Amino acid sequence: MQLLVNALIAGSLAALIAGGLALVYGVLGIFNMALGQLVLIGGYATWWLYQVAGLPLIVSILGGLATGALCTWLTFEVFVNPFYRKHRFLPLVTTIAWSMILDGLILLLFEERPRSIISGLPEGFILWGAHISMQQCVLVSVTVCALCAFGYVFHCTSLGRRLRAVVQNTHASLSLGINAPLLYRAIFIMSGVFAAGGGIFIGIDQNLSPTLGFTYTIKAYAAIIAGGKGNVWGAVLCAYIIALLEQLLVGVHWFNAFYVPAGYQQTVALLFIIGILLLRPQGLFAHKVRSA
Repeated sequence: MQLLVNALIAGSLAALIAGGLALVYGVLGIFNMALGQLVLIGGYATWWLYQVAGLPLIVSILGGLATGALCTWLTFEVFVNPFYRKHRFLPLVTTIAWSMILDGLILLLFEERPRSIISGLPEGFILWGAHISMQQCVLVSVTVCALCAFGYVFHCTSLGRRLRAVVQNTHASLSLGINAPLLYRAIFIMSGVFAAGGGIFIGIDQNLSPTLGFTYTIKAYAAIIAGGKGNVWGAVLCAYIIALLEQLLVGVHWFNAFYVPAGYQQTVALLFIIGILLLRPQGLFAHKVRSA
């Protein structure tokens, strides 16, 4: 049961990051390799506002989300928008360069010491035989509510209909008077807000470290590739699947003989990508497309 609870917590974090990014990949078809750094920026901004500036926690969280949105807008305008129309793989190069710049800035500003938004050991309790803290319950609940709210907007509002139209056919949506370039920016910034929320999740539940960026980038894209291009809910579900596989890998006493070292946990996402590409390259939940 403890493994399932751990998978729920880790999966909620991965789903929060991968959900918005799946929409970006479905619309623009590009890879934002600075995603992990945007996660850290949201977490570190919240830490600074709460621990250094002394602002209330809610205000600090809103400030962290706003900082993530601002940095994501800058990423789009400078490192994505001028390049992706020329070739879809150019942003892959530019965002890698941007991620390296952000890595240096994060190290310069916050050093290598682990940072926790809420210091001290959280109070925990036993739920169905598994240990969980109140902070983790709140984080998982807020994440699920955020994903449900996003689902409502995406499926039940006029804005969601415009988003779905852009996802399905950009040129047709332009002919209907939909401002696709504006929606591109909105979708990209939304992914940054989700990423910043993931960084705040990490900073409250664990510790922030400048070396975490690449790890969360790989996990998010593993979920997107496995879920199918543009399938937001497929990416969310695959994020939980990857988290469960990670917990099973290091938490099970295999053949009653050995435990897999925790350092190998990060290889699950990579192996998951390879396996999906070999067995079902279009993704587990890819939309069926009619061909002439």
